[in-house]
Amino acid sequence: MGRLRFVISAVLTFCAATYLGYGLLLWVMQERMLFPAPGGIDVDALDQAAREIGAVPISLVASDGVRLYGWHQRRGSDRLLIYFPGNAETVAENVALHRLLLGAGWDVFALAYRGYPGSEGSPTEAGVVLDALAAWAWARGAGYAADRIVLHGRSLGGGIAAHLAEARNPAGLVLESTFVSARALARARAPIYPVDQLIRNPFDTIDRAPRVGVPVFLMHSRDDEVIPLHLGGVGLQPYFAEAEYHETSGLGHGHCLPVMDRVLREAYLAYLDATVPRRRRAGSR
Repeated sequence: MGRLRFVISAVLTFCAATYLGYGLLLWVMQERMLFPAPGGIDVDALDQAAREIGAVPISLVASDGVRLYGWHQRRGSDRLLIYFPGNAETVAENVALHRLLLGAGWDVFALAYRGYPGSEGSPTEAGVVLDALAAWAWARGAGYAADRIVLHGRSLGGGIAAHLAEARNPAGLVLESTFVSARALARARAPIYPVDQLIRNPFDTIDRAPRVGVPVFLMHSRDDEVIPLHLGGVGLQPYFAEAEYHETSGLGHGHCLPVMDRVLREAYLAYLDATVPRRRRAGSR
């Protein structure tokens, strides 16, 4: 009997230690898990890549003094799409999307969050929101009118774009493969933990959605292996006052949906043109 008690006690101790240890790891390492910034890429490499595709490197400063990096591609348009990448991407990701937008008559600005290649600092939710506000201030200072700017966020970038859409007044908001909240994802993956108390960077887009007063374009893949539909586009749609939802299949979380899916691409470009119509040039009919 004594041996049985010892075994039970040892097992319970091991389980408790494992539970507490994983919870401690979640608490301590959550920024690294949420913001897995690519390494080994310096500004010179980014500048070289920018030259190869005709982008102009941009330096800007957030309100807390952190220096940031971005790419601006211009084709003489007065329409700007600000692109907020996913959490493991650099500004050089999804160049095919930039080409698509440029060909459709849009200028493009892509932002490197703090702690990501090209930018200083360490990322947190509060910090990357300041980065987004800096991108907005740069765009307005560059001459783009607020009603001629659309925000496009992919995955984590959607949560950042939603923050900015709530704080400012762009023409529209695109959320691609975006989660309802980091808390909801954590609950789904670690249901035995009090994640509401552990998560410091909640990215509660679902709570923010009712206060976003612009037309929203949502897109998600049924085969997204990271963010399931009910925690992504399907879960978000009812909370926005004006949102259209588009779904695809056969594409994973790492795919750029409007580039890979022709039908979705057409709907995306139609949304952009409806939200910010091209301006007729003087003398045109």
